[in-house]
Amino acid sequence: MSSVVPAALDQRYVVSFDTAAMPAERSDVLIIGSGIAGLTAALHAARLGTVTLVTKSEVTDANTWYAQGGIAGAVGEADSVELHLADTLVVGQGLCDPDVVRSVVSEAADALAELETLGVRFDRAEGGKVALAREGGHSLPRVLHSGDATGAEVQNTLSAVVRRTPGIQLVEDAFLVDLLTDDDRCTGALVMDSGSHALIALSAGAVILASGGAGQVYRVTTNPLVATGDGIAAAWRAGAEIADMEFVQFHPTALDSASTVKFLITEALRGEGAYLLDCNLERFMPALHPLAELAPRDVVSREIEKVMHRCNRPNVWLDARHLGAEFLAGRFPTVTEGCREAGFDLSSDLVPVAPAAHYLIGGVRVDIDGRTSLPGLYAAGECAASGLHGANRLASNSLLEGLVCSRRIVRALEGERGRARAGRAHADVAEPVGADQRAARSALQLLMSRHVGVTRSAEGLAGAAEGIAGLAANLGGTDLHAIETRNLLVNAWLTVAAARMREESRGTHFRADHPDRDDAAWRRHLMWRRGADVRSEDVADAPMLTGGRA
Repeated sequence: MSSVVPAALDQRYVVSFDTAAMPAERSDVLIIGSGIAGLTAALHAARLGTVTLVTKSEVTDANTWYAQGGIAGAVGEADSVELHLADTLVVGQGLCDPDVVRSVVSEAADALAELETLGVRFDRAEGGKVALAREGGHSLPRVLHSGDATGAEVQNTLSAVVRRTPGIQLVEDAFLVDLLTDDDRCTGALVMDSGSHALIALSAGAVILASGGAGQVYRVTTNPLVATGDGIAAAWRAGAEIADMEFVQFHPTALDSASTVKFLITEALRGEGAYLLDCNLERFMPALHPLAELAPRDVVSREIEKVMHRCNRPNVWLDARHLGAEFLAGRFPTVTEGCREAGFDLSSDLVPVAPAAHYLIGGVRVDIDGRTSLPGLYAAGECAASGLHGANRLASNSLLEGLVCSRRIVRALEGERGRARAGRAHADVAEPVGADQRAARSALQLLMSRHVGVTRSAEGLAGAAEGIAGLAANLGGTDLHAIETRNLLVNAWLTVAAARMREESRGTHFRADHPDRDDAAWRRHLMWRRGADVRSEDVADAPMLTGGRA
C-alpha cells in the first residue's frame, strides 16, 4: 500500500502571487470562518487588539446554522461533569484525549451561561429551568436547545453581536486561498474576493482557523455547499500536521429527498420517542443495542445500511406519528416544515431517511489550547482534531467544542501575542489546464460515497485512491471553484490514506475486511504532514511509529 500524495496535490501554494504587489491589511488576530468557533473567538479576541474575521460567504452561512439538536452540557440536577466525561469517552472508543474531554465538559456550564448573556435563548421547562433533551450516546438528558433550530439561534445571535463589537473587521465573501508563512511560522493568509477574484494579503500576529469541515467530499451530505475543507487543505499545504481523517461521522437520519444538501432530521426526535422501521414496518434497533434508536451514530448508521441492503431500498422509515401533531409542531417546527416541503406530514406519514455524511472528526491537529504544529496557527471547531471526539463524536458535543476551544485559544493568546509580521511572500505556480472541474467534483463525490462511506474495505479504498490520483492529475484552473475542487481532493486523499492504513474497525471507521476493534495495534492516532513521514502515537503518548511517506 502506498500513502504517497499525488504529485498534483503536493505543492506549497496554489496560485501565483506577490504580496508586495497586492492590497494588504494587518490585524492582531486573523480568524478564518464564521461558525460558533470563529464568532466566539472574535468576540473574545477583541479584548486583545484588532481582529479581522474572514468568511467565505455571508457570516451566517456556516455549519453551525444547520445544527438542529443543540449543545451538550452537564447543567441538569441529575447530571455531572463526570457523567458527561464518561459518555464522551465511551462513544469515542478509546481514542479521546481524556484531558481535553475534561477541559471541554468542565467549562461547558460557564460557556453556555455566557451564550445566554449574549442573547441566545434556550428552551425552558416548567418552573423556568432550562429544558434538556436526550440524544444518542448520552446516558441522560443534557442537550440545551432552541426548538429544533439551535444552530440558527446561536449563529444569528453571535453574528449580530460580532457586527456591533468595536475592533472586529468582518470580511464577507472572501475565500481562503492559502496560509502565509515566514521562517516556519504562520503570519497570515492569502484570500480571494469572491466577486472580483482579487487577491488580498492579510497578516496577523496569530491566525485562528475555524473554517469547518469537508462534507462536500461526499455526494450525500447534510453540510452546506461552502463545506469544502479549505482550511484543512491550506494548513496541509503550509506544513501543519493533520490527524484522524479516517473518522467521518454519518448522521443516520437525513431526509431521503432530491436535495443535494440533505435535510437533517435531528436525533432529538428519536430522543423524544420516534422509531426507526424496516421495510416490514418493524423496529430493528431494540434487538441490536440497549439504547435502541439512541445508540451511538456509527452503530445506527451501519444498522440502517444493513437494513437498506436487506430490503433493497434506498432508505428506512422514521415513525413519529405516535408523538402527535401538536407536540411535533411545537417541539420540532423546523423538521415539521422541512418534511412538509418535501411532501411528508411528520404527524401522519412515515418519513424516508438514510445516512448522510455529517461531521469530520479529523482535521488540523491541535493541543489542549488549540495550538497547531505550525507556530502562529491555531484551530478550533470542525476543522480541528482536538482529541475530544476520539473515533466517534458524541451527539451535540460539536457546538460545545467550538464554543469552549475558541475561548481557550484566546486565553492562551493573552500570554503569547506576537506582532503582525508582513514580510514579502511570493510564488510562481504553473497553471495547469485540465478537465472540467465541476465534472471532477461530481466524480470525486461519487467515488467517496461508493468506497469511503459507512462501510469500507481494502479493495474499495484502493479504488478510491486510484481514482483520486487520476482526478488530481487533471486538475486545472486557479479560480475559486478550481481551488475548492483541489481542496476537496486533498481532504479526500487524506481520508482515504488514513482509512487504508487503519486495518481495524473503530467508531465511525468500519472496515468490512477488518471488522474487529484492535486496541493492541490501533489504539493510536494517525498524523500526516506534507513532505514528512506518517506518524502514529497512542493516546498515552507512547514512542512514535512511522509508516509510509506523506
